Amino acid sequence: TSLRKVKGVTVNTVHGNENSIHNVVERLHPDIESMEGSAVFKVCEKMRVSCLQIRSISNKVEKRNKENWNLDLAISNLNIEVEKIITTL
Repeated sequence: TSLRKVKGVTVNTVHGNENSIHNVVERLHPDIESMEGSAVFKVCEKMRVSCLQIRSISNKVEKRNKENWNLDLAISNLNIEVEKIITTL
């Protein structure tokens, strides 16, 4: 696959201001953040099942501005990559 491997964090709050963004970046150095995902990894770890997460990015971690989000493009890109993976299996 041509997908890039990145370091991500799963968060329980929206980082909508510059102080909270700065704090999480300084502490964890993530490439991306999501608000979902850790539960799946936790269950897989407990059940000793391998797990892979494919994320599609709809927006940057920045001061909250929904107008900068591009959900349609993110979903389209994700669907394309999942289809490629399924085809090669």
